[in-house]
Amino acid sequence: MCKHVVLIPMKTVDTAMQKKSCKPAMFGRAWLATRRALSLEHPAPHQFACYQWQRGPRPPLGYVIYRWVLFLGVLCVGVSSFALQHLPPGYAGPVARVNYMKWFIYLTNWGYLVLVLQSGLALALAQRGRAERSLHLANEEDNSGMLRRRRTPLLCRVYWMSHTVATDLALVITLVYWTLVHDPKIHEVNALNLLVHGGNSVIIVVELAVTSHPVRMAHALYGAGAGLLYGVFSALYWALGGTDRLGARAIYPSLDWSRPGVAIGFVCLCAVVLVTAHALAAALAGLRARVAARLLPAPREPFALPHH
Repeated sequence: MCKHVVLIPMKTVDTAMQKKSCKPAMFGRAWLATRRALSLEHPAPHQFACYQWQRGPRPPLGYVIYRWVLFLGVLCVGVSSFALQHLPPGYAGPVARVNYMKWFIYLTNWGYLVLVLQSGLALALAQRGRAERSLHLANEEDNSGMLRRRRTPLLCRVYWMSHTVATDLALVITLVYWTLVHDPKIHEVNALNLLVHGGNSVIIVVELAVTSHPVRMAHALYGAGAGLLYGVFSALYWALGGTDRLGARAIYPSLDWSRPGVAIGFVCLCAVVLVTAHALAAALAGLRARVAARLLPAPREPFALPHH
């Protein structure tokens, strides 16, 4: 007896439609990965308060003292930089006296203000870490009864952002100032100038050596964004008729918006250098963490940062 098998053709799906349906999912995953990389959330917030080379669970007294000395030092240098402004020796130009408010138009001073902010926030974290017994992130229940991890404390997130921007700006400011900006005719090489245009990078290198939190490569966008923001500010300042401290139309010779091609090229170059500086900082932080992992014993239970 012969059995007949009837083959029913299956419905085929257009390949083009498959690819089209995959694109939103791919973009969604890419967007989610980008958000996670740029996020300031960190599963170990105690690292923002700690010294990389400590052996106990809390920041040692010596680290807190270091934080106080650093904050007061950078604050004093910043105040001195503002208060001791003066015209160059032998200057005979159109400007008769110093306009102190023009201190705020220079990228150097933007970077130094962020450095002061970063130092102050690092001090606050070290003080709180020293006073608290635990700084880990405990899970909490949401409205549905599911456990979810608490957000990284706001103080840690603001500090991490300021540390990232201060690091990138300091390294680039030192490089650009001494290679493109410094003019012996109008810029004195004194202790204050060296501290503002060189000491800032020394501080950042020391910070990268002693802090215990990571430097996330995706956060290079924040430093580059700060540089681009300054570029926009300088263009608006020029368009509104602003001048530098000596009455010149350009804040910096390389950032002269009467030659927009040169100015835009300089801003783009600085953005690239900022990203490169951030990559260097991330490499140094990664090397520090690897060396510490080899030399130090496994840490004990970390302490938890209060969320109030």
